[in-house]
Amino acid sequence: MSFPAPARTYLFKALAGTPDVLAKLLAGIEATDPIWDKRPDLERFSLREVLAHLADWEPIWKSRFERMRDEENPFLGSVDEGQLVIDHDYAHQDPIANLARYKQGRRELVDVLGALSDEDWDKTGYREFVGDLTVQMLASLIQSHDGYHLVQVVKWLEA
Repeated sequence: MSFPAPARTYLFKALAGTPDVLAKLLAGIEATDPIWDKRPDLERFSLREVLAHLADWEPIWKSRFERMRDEENPFLGSVDEGQLVIDHDYAHQDPIANLARYKQGRRELVDVLGALSDEDWDKTGYREFVGDLTVQMLASLIQSHDGYHLVQVVKWLEA
């Protein structure tokens, strides 16, 4: 059972607004500033890598929503995030370009979600190692993922 439409509006607006919050937090930091590569926690992404990671995930999330909308309970395989870091050389990517890529990807994702019917929000996909997820559950997961990285960015900026 999905959230009532008015409650879903909050989720939708939060998803749409996250890139703006991130942009505000990072406003005025030049691409050459060493802050992008500081790593207060050696086990977590640097700011540069966070932006590459977020930008890379937008088309993955969008594809999953489209498949859930268009297919009957599709299999949503895992993505090796560690391999993405290596393959896409996160440590040397332009953070400003990735913020723009993240914003564009999120606009496209929000467009897909905005076009869903009430019934579409209850459609499912099978997520490896997780089980069945509804569109609404995946959207909530993405918002949680956004929040996790927003908190990380704030802590990195304070460090």
